[in-house]
Order: sequence, then C-alpha cells, then structure tokens
Amino acid sequence: MALFLCFLFLIVSSAAACDRCVHQSKVAYFSRASALSSGACGYGSMAIGFNSGNLAAAVSSLYKDGAGCGACFQIRCKDANLCSSRGTRVIVTDLNRNNQTDFVLSSRAFMAMAKKDRGQDILKQGIVGSGI
Repeated sequence: MALFLCFLFLIVSSAAACDRCVHQSKVAYFSRASALSSGACGYGSMAIGFNSGNLAAAVSSLYKDGAGCGACFQIRCKDANLCSSRGTRVIVTDLNRNNQTDFVLSSRAFMAMAKKDRGQDILKQGIVGSGI
C-alpha cells in the first residue's frame, strides 16, 4: 500500500509541476527597450542584442529572485483580429514590480505578436491578455 501511495504522489506532483503548460496572464510593454537593459538581471546594454531585442520583465514568481534571468517564454495574444497565432518568444532580463501584469515586454516583442501591418494597432491597446 505504501508503494502505491508513493507512486500516486509522484504522478500527481509531476502533473502539478508543469513548466510547459499554458497559463493566462496580462502583458504590457515598455516604449524603450533600454528600460529593460538596465534591469535587475544585470545584463546591461548587452541585453538589447539578446533575441533580436525581444525582452521582458517578469513578475517575481517567474523572476524567482534572479534564477529566472535568461528564461525564455512564448507569449501569444488572444485577440485574433490583431495578433498572429505564432506570438513571440521573449527572454527575461528584468523584474516586473507591477502587480497588474505578469510581463512587461519590449515594444519590439510586443509588436512581434501582431499580424502583419497591425503592429501600431496592438501598441495602442497597451495591455493585452495572453497565454504563456
């Protein structure tokens, strides 16, 4: 019986610890990517060259006291009128201290979620719901 309970615990804990699951969150953007380069991760101006400038500041639960620095996230916008289905991949370079959004992206990363020729329209929204 003890072996069965141990096995059951392992199955449940591995299912609950999914790092690749889809999560709902809110995303905003910085108008200047340089705001992310001087961030909490300490990458400095070198960060602007990471991932073609697709950078993000993440909330503390994703930043993980600095352990989340350099982590990649695929972010997709749910508004099918403005956004492509492919979304954008971002690299965490800073801590997001705003409790109203989970990520703050560089404007380049934010626009990368948009359909062709809809980049300015998505920027006007400022905050979008997205899946991680």
